[in-house]
Amino acid sequence: MMLGVIGSKRIGITVDQLGVRYVTVKKRKTWEIGSSGYLPIPSGIIVEEQIVNAESLSLQVKQWVKQQNLKGATATIAIPTSQIIIRKMRIPSIKTQELRQLVELEVETALRLPFEDPIYDFIQVSHDDESTQVLVFAAPKKLIMSYVRVFEDAGVHVRAAEISATALTRAIAAQQEEFFEETMLVSLDQGALEVYMLQNGNPIFMRTITLFEHDTDDHEELTSDQVGEIIAEISRMLSFYQYSIQEGTSRISHIVVTGANKGRIQLHKELQQSLSELKVETVDFDVFSKERSNDFNANAYRVAVGVSMFTKRNAQINLLPHRKTETKVKLFLLILFVFAWVAGMALSGMTYVNNQKSMTQNTARIAQLNQTKKVAEAKITKKPENQTDPASFIAATRANRKDVVAIVNELKKPLPMDAQISTMAYSAESQITLTVLFAKMEDSARYLFDLRRLSFGENTLLQSITETTSGSSTNNTGTNNSNAAADQTGSTNSTTPTNNLQTTKYYTVNYTISFKKEAAKDTSAKANTEVKGADTTNVQQK
Repeated sequence: MMLGVIGSKRIGITVDQLGVRYVTVKKRKTWEIGSSGYLPIPSGIIVEEQIVNAESLSLQVKQWVKQQNLKGATATIAIPTSQIIIRKMRIPSIKTQELRQLVELEVETALRLPFEDPIYDFIQVSHDDESTQVLVFAAPKKLIMSYVRVFEDAGVHVRAAEISATALTRAIAAQQEEFFEETMLVSLDQGALEVYMLQNGNPIFMRTITLFEHDTDDHEELTSDQVGEIIAEISRMLSFYQYSIQEGTSRISHIVVTGANKGRIQLHKELQQSLSELKVETVDFDVFSKERSNDFNANAYRVAVGVSMFTKRNAQINLLPHRKTETKVKLFLLILFVFAWVAGMALSGMTYVNNQKSMTQNTARIAQLNQTKKVAEAKITKKPENQTDPASFIAATRANRKDVVAIVNELKKPLPMDAQISTMAYSAESQITLTVLFAKMEDSARYLFDLRRLSFGENTLLQSITETTSGSSTNNTGTNNSNAAADQTGSTNSTTPTNNLQTTKYYTVNYTISFKKEAAKDTSAKANTEVKGADTTNVQQK
């Protein structure tokens, strides 16, 4: 959706729990910030990126829009990262013009999301003759419309809604050559940290971490506890990306740090020392404010700068609800239903006619079938010459027997020191369900990697991860929200409270392990061979 302009200036707006920011940008030799504005929001109006007091916020925004002469303008807004769900989906390859219709149909009918009435958009990441892989980005329609209505009521026409990850990558690419092939993008704000995992410029995993309360000075540096918590969380995410998302095939090689305060420079130095094997650099957005005063902090407006550059040509994700799109999907589903009903009725009519013809033709065969039935019954009721061989029964029993001790020992061998197996169950479908408690998230990813190398396992899947916290908590830490792109149609997004370093975290992880079918066949064959060579008397005695 094309971004609206005032004159030749593009407008980008961001909203968080601290306030509302807007910038206009213009293109000369390079991109430059034109006008800008900031509206502080009192505490309690927006909580965990949900608008709690819409009436109060709307009143303040109306007055601010009037003061900034923005009434009648057209703008793009940024959607809170913690409310975005990412799903990886693989669909049959079709024409490009029909791809969106197929994706919309899959999302409406097959994709499971943790909220109702979603708004979604997608990015195509790979394509071959057989299938196409896309990343679907979804958010609750109710949440997005709550932000849109605030600005629409104030007289600002919202034409697009973008995510912060794509806005930041666009702004960074506008001032330096950056492709984000295997990159972690860190965005540090007052009281919050957002981390984006990028592959070939596309965000495939996003996480929001609350660090401290909102009344902290905007220019205050991070404490040693906060730095330690951030580095530990980033290390866990690097392992999760390498072993769970990419299954050991690739890893993050580059970290880019952005931020609005002194903590950005501090975090950049700490990451360089702690992760020396990776390339760590920082980006300064002051290059966009050459004509502004020295007091203007362009880094605080970095997301708004990227959002303001949104155009139809460079757009990646637009989560603004469109009535035309929704009507088109509903009409398509209605047409599909009518077509299926007509086809079903036609098939039923043809079946009825064919059955009538078959009844006439089969009358002559009834006697023959009755005779065949009598012969079959005689064979079934006839007593066999030889009784059931006990050796065959013993062989079948041995073939289905599993060496439980060997399996348990093999499961325990790669287990980390601080981890323990909580429960283990075996189903009739030759599948083990395993629940393990970990002290570190990265241990769960490494253990998954090791489980896939077991001698008896054919397919090992990580079903769920639950974070459990115990101990005392303080106001220095907050909520962690993560988003991940999983293969095919599922991965789980979770929103969990984040504690500081005084708390103890445990991770409850559920795995499923399917037995190799070849192993079962070999065991059966071996058992049959042993029984055939055994003495009949000895078998009966056993």
